Amino acid sequence: MAQKKITLADIAKQTKLSKGAVSFALRNSPMVSEETRKRVQTVAIAMGYKKNELVSALMSKMRKKNVNSFLETIAVINGNLDELALERHPTLPRYYQGIKEEAERLGYAINEFWLHSPNFKSEKISKIFHSRGIRGGIVLGHSYGNTFPDDFNKLLHDFYFVSAGIRTYNQSLEVVASDDFLISYNAYTQVSKLGYKRIGIILEERIDDLVGGTLIGGFLRAQLKTSNSPIEPFMEDEKSEQFKNNLESWISQNNPDAILYLLNTTREILKTIPLIKKKKIKLVQLERRGKLENWMGIEQNNDLVGKVAVRRLADMLNRNSAIVGENSNMITLVKPTWIDETKKK
Repeated sequence: MAQKKITLADIAKQTKLSKGAVSFALRNSPMVSEETRKRVQTVAIAMGYKKNELVSALMSKMRKKNVNSFLETIAVINGNLDELALERHPTLPRYYQGIKEEAERLGYAINEFWLHSPNFKSEKISKIFHSRGIRGGIVLGHSYGNTFPDDFNKLLHDFYFVSAGIRTYNQSLEVVASDDFLISYNAYTQVSKLGYKRIGIILEERIDDLVGGTLIGGFLRAQLKTSNSPIEPFMEDEKSEQFKNNLESWISQNNPDAILYLLNTTREILKTIPLIKKKKIKLVQLERRGKLENWMGIEQNNDLVGKVAVRRLADMLNRNSAIVGENSNMITLVKPTWIDETKKK
């Protein structure tokens, strides 16, 4: 009697892994850990698994010739109010670039969706996901109140999702983000090391609320660690009619020699204030937004945030034991980097 042919499904059942994870392991893919690869390969040998060399060779050639040959498709949901934010937003393209690079490296295709489209209805999107074999995705740009439309709730319960860049509140998702506390803490510390003694920060309260108060928290903690004179943060909304006048008063009263800020719009306003140039106040940005000469500030490594978000999603997709929502209270933080290009000749 002919011996039963061992399949990926047989190995998956024996190892209690998904067929996708087994396939990754047998191909020595970096998608799974070395420990998993060794365990799967050991079980496969013991069970007498033999891969079809002809099929493997043909598939290898197909993948090399066809760049659209992927193992699975994941969704990338643009949560920004701007439909084209992933192309023209000051920071979101960096996240998206990281997502695309890591997805390609791990063998995933990407389907892009816009959260605020009139056609983005839970039932309709769910059908699209099922028809395309999409089991999960990454959400980014959803900084409008950190909340999702009520219609999105069903999708969050039926599919795996990871939030890239920002935590959410009305639906708690697993989050991968830059460490906001270290962003302001490290910036203050580095500027202090350069000899600046009166360091202020300009940050809208609504933005600090989006990150749970951690940007201001890092700034205040850094103040406590130095002998510098403390300066109260300036946290007014830029859209306020009195914003510029109040900002000028704040600068005049506190006499900072360096100012930390986040937005490009803040920098443009600061440039119009005579005291900045007159007192040679050093401006230090808390996130690289565009290309500037002689730039000093924090690189938040948003592309790495995107890459790690894909890895976290892939972990869920390739574990049979994974349950939608099981990682909803997890936050993975990516360390920011201090950049000082003013030292370059």
